[in-house]
Amino acid sequence: MITKFLFFIFLQSLIFTNENDIIDVFEDYNNSFANKDYKNIVKYFDLPVSFNLKDKTVSASSNFKLKFIYRKIRGDLPEFYSHSVWDELKIKIIDEDIAIVNAKFSRYKNDGTIFYSGSGIYSLRKINDKWKFFSMLPYEKIKKVN
Repeated sequence: MITKFLFFIFLQSLIFTNENDIIDVFEDYNNSFANKDYKNIVKYFDLPVSFNLKDKTVSASSNFKLKFIYRKIRGDLPEFYSHSVWDELKIKIIDEDIAIVNAKFSRYKNDGTIFYSGSGIYSLRKINDKWKFFSMLPYEKIKKVN
């Protein structure tokens, strides 16, 4: 009985550690994005990576292409863009090496007001003890199916 309890505590601490590590990746990635740090942004990805948009999938199999994609994404934001904040991160650890995160975020102007809110599903893989993105799926809202 005590062995099962200790195993449960150990398992819960692993899940908590993984969730905190994933949150750290999201925060660090977010800072790199806000600062246009394309050299650092690629460190958060396991290539190839796919961006699954409504009308197409864009993939990057090299750091060069990934930087190009992020220059385009970041370059399309208005001049008054300041930073983004994760409003909600729902983390599901699938197994010890795969996680899926349903994320909600807000983008802020220089004056501190929100000008856009969005959502996405991010898939991460643990490589050499570091969580890295390998797929992103932005969406407007989730519709419930009966």
